[in-house]
Amino acid sequence: MTSIPAPINLDKLRNAVQRFGRMSFTTSQLAADYHRGDEILSAPETALFDELLRRHAPLLGIAPQPSSAGGDTVWLAL
Repeated sequence: MTSIPAPINLDKLRNAVQRFGRMSFTTSQLAADYHRGDEILSAPETALFDELLRRHAPLLGIAPQPSSAGGDTVWLAL
């Protein structure tokens, strides 16, 4: 039986973004902070956070940063 992930609360997501302030952060760092480090997230769960961050970036006041390294998206407050 597979577990269905709980919906992501956008207010809680915004608060997690704000805790990073002007520092850059990765999608994985934000997802871990959102879940308070209580669990290890799978690749699909991290991808869901990345999709939500991209969709709500203007509202959250963040922008993805170009990277040639690949891997997690790096975000920076505007």
